[in-house]
Amino acid sequence: MKGSIACVAAALLGAVGAQASERPALVTVSASEDHAVDGGSWNSLLKRTATPWACGGGKDAKQCVEHTVVIDNQSPQTLECTGSFSSQGGGGPSLDGADIPALVLPRTRHEIRGPIATTETKVELSHLDCHARPPYRRLKVADGCKYQMFGQPFEEYYPAAAVSQALEGPVVVAFLLPERNGRASEIAVVDSSLVYSLDQAAKRFVTEQRFSTNCPGTRFDVRMRFTLRDRYLESPTR
Repeated sequence: MKGSIACVAAALLGAVGAQASERPALVTVSASEDHAVDGGSWNSLLKRTATPWACGGGKDAKQCVEHTVVIDNQSPQTLECTGSFSSQGGGGPSLDGADIPALVLPRTRHEIRGPIATTETKVELSHLDCHARPPYRRLKVADGCKYQMFGQPFEEYYPAAAVSQALEGPVVVAFLLPERNGRASEIAVVDSSLVYSLDQAAKRFVTEQRFSTNCPGTRFDVRMRFTLRDRYLESPTR
């Protein structure tokens, strides 16, 4: 059995004033050229919210926008990417953010969510690099071998810090089911999301589940994907 689980979390950090019911529309600020990889190419789009929203309150009330870069992987390769943003506002010094990792599966799009900033702040994509990762080969399991898991739902394992930083990604965890009913053993991350906290959360999820299987003594793997549904944010980064 080749399992796959999606963990979808809503990063609801509270919009000031009227509550938003959906993510604001995004508009494209700039687009990159195509970058070749084996079998295809990838490119990126820098986007921001089309309409600013009120952030802060009282004398500190401002208008804010969200920035993001969308990586469009048009190849059969899994891409390991890192990106960072820089910002400058009000004549102050430019601020460079830390690199944000992203794992982009074949022929999919992935967002690296950037800063929330006031409309007076100039935000740019200062760095983006992607390269192909050697493909992970799923474990071979005998025909008819299956398992079921019982425990807390995967959604409860999304790390709060990763949600607040809008970090997403797929993780593959391998594990042994030594008995027909019981806990897994020999649990290991075999294909990383590039985000340590997500990898560890996926591993903890498998560790804390109870399993039943018709093939005791079999080693399985499962792909888990941490995905944010929406991101409603109230305050600028500066």
